Amino acid sequence: MTIESKLFNLCIDESPPRNEPLIAKYMRSFAFPVLSKLSPFNISKTGSYLSANKNVILQKYGAEAENDITSILKKLDTLIADILSNTPFRELNSDNIDVKIWNKVLDDFSDEDGNRPTWVYTNWLYTECYIHRRLFEAFETSTLLKNYDPFFEQKMKALTCCEDATDILGKFLVKYFNKKDVQLKDLREDVPKIIKCSLWGNRCDLSQTGGDAIAQTESPLDLVDSLQPLMLADESSKVVDFLFASLNEPNDNKILDIILDNAGYELFTDLCLADYLMTYKFVNTVRFHGKAIPWFVSDVTIQDFTATINCVAHTSRSETLKELGKRWEAYFKSGQWIFESEQFWTLPFNFDKMRSLDNDLYSKLSQSFLIIFKGDLNYRKLVGDIFWEPTVPFTQAVGSFKPSKLLALRTLKSDITCGLAEGLAENISKNDPDWLKFGKYAVIHVDGF
Repeated sequence: MTIESKLFNLCIDESPPRNEPLIAKYMRSFAFPVLSKLSPFNISKTGSYLSANKNVILQKYGAEAENDITSILKKLDTLIADILSNTPFRELNSDNIDVKIWNKVLDDFSDEDGNRPTWVYTNWLYTECYIHRRLFEAFETSTLLKNYDPFFEQKMKALTCCEDATDILGKFLVKYFNKKDVQLKDLREDVPKIIKCSLWGNRCDLSQTGGDAIAQTESPLDLVDSLQPLMLADESSKVVDFLFASLNEPNDNKILDIILDNAGYELFTDLCLADYLMTYKFVNTVRFHGKAIPWFVSDVTIQDFTATINCVAHTSRSETLKELGKRWEAYFKSGQWIFESEQFWTLPFNFDKMRSLDNDLYSKLSQSFLIIFKGDLNYRKLVGDIFWEPTVPFTQAVGSFKPSKLLALRTLKSDITCGLAEGLAENISKNDPDWLKFGKYAVIHVDGF
């Protein structure tokens, strides 16, 4: 029996039960192919990248780094084998400040006899996050490559390969920003377009491709119109009404929090949205929340954030993009834009646990004028990673997590969805069985409006 067939034999050829957290043992859930195929593939690609770039790494970190590379590759191979053989989870072994929390979670998921959770039978959100935390552990327990991000160059390539599209959006914005008299009716027409540029940027997700860049070459603004039929829920009008009503209310402390997802092209669109809302006084401050460690292949770290702004401002072929990037540098230097990387975002918890587990972060977000959540994993954490009936309202699915007004921008890459019209999910699935994968469809959901 092969390792792969052993994993298959442990699972059930059924859909997961509704209104329960996802578990990978159900083969008709997206969790099973991610566990059995995509995660091992991404881990293997990480090792392949490390091997292919060995000489570059040794030039930067010294010949002693070769021992680290050898050790990391062995740990990545072990991780793949652990997954495919359904080996019980083990404690994390590093001096990182989050390890006590992870090992406490491991104890909590172990049974009374001390049997530890396994990949197939455990809450999928915990399992998937544990995979990526173990991947980072392989690097952080090395000697010279503790802070090495194996995905950094792929993330930057995901930005530069999209320069045609970024230039189109950049020219639109810079032309807009240079107008002396912008009418409110024009703003009202264009705000939802900029929001949806950020939304559809979420399709460019390296965790779906093993780190291979997804080139965005079409005009982002034209795509917004052409992709509108693929919007399964669109509550953007509530956000637009709220933003314009706020212009009549004096408030010099309108903080926008953006919970980021992917670096590359998506981050560029997020920065464009933040700049637009700043320029026209919808908000005064933007706090970008990224990841403290490399996470889910392409999630934004501080290294990605600063490198992206620097790339746009100084190495773009387009003078328009350079102008845009220098605006962003100025926001960052003035303190109007802030990057934060709280530990909570790389822990295996739903957001409704935030208030009890990280009250400081919850209190910080309660100061917010508006909180934007980007992407699939943030959406899953918002709604508890539960396989809801598709018609369950989003406001119900987010449970007790209500620090401020919430805006979720998400392209669908997993089974989790809610807030859809009666019969919509059933009708789409008849014609498009893979509708919940690959980011083809999207939703904009809100809470607190």
